[in-house]
Amino acid sequence: MNMDYRLVQMFLVSGKLVLYQITRKSALHHRQTKIISLLDAYVCSGYFAALTLPEGQYNPAAPATPRRYQDGLEADDAEEDTLFTIWYRRQKATATDVPASEIPVPKTLSVKRKLVICRTRSRLERDTWCWALNCEIEKIVRLAKTREDMLRATGGILDI
Repeated sequence: MNMDYRLVQMFLVSGKLVLYQITRKSALHHRQTKIISLLDAYVCSGYFAALTLPEGQYNPAAPATPRRYQDGLEADDAEEDTLFTIWYRRQKATATDVPASEIPVPKTLSVKRKLVICRTRSRLERDTWCWALNCEIEKIVRLAKTREDMLRATGGILDI
């Protein structure tokens, strides 16, 4: 698995996560790289998020190294305490203002999901992001109750 790490700035806006790539050349004009719809998404953090890293990039026995950032934040959290992942399904109506209740239910629930691995500076920052993302996901689900009921009905009991 080839991992491509980028410095991005993320904004949580109305059921979507907007990512802007930060480069040295574009200090003032960031380039929008991706819009992630949080419809049918879920967030995973901690040890389970660390397990999604490619082989050799996570060592659970490694000691936590203290870090100091330019804004004065000091943290010595372990690596798994600063990771969270977002598993999501690509939505065709991501950029438009289509209500979540009008987006069709996928024909199969086993469709391959996309993954975004995020690394924060501290456990508190990770927990804040996870809380905000989960609140936004919950809000989307509550607004599209009929869609959620149809999604639950697609995974019926198998006739053997």
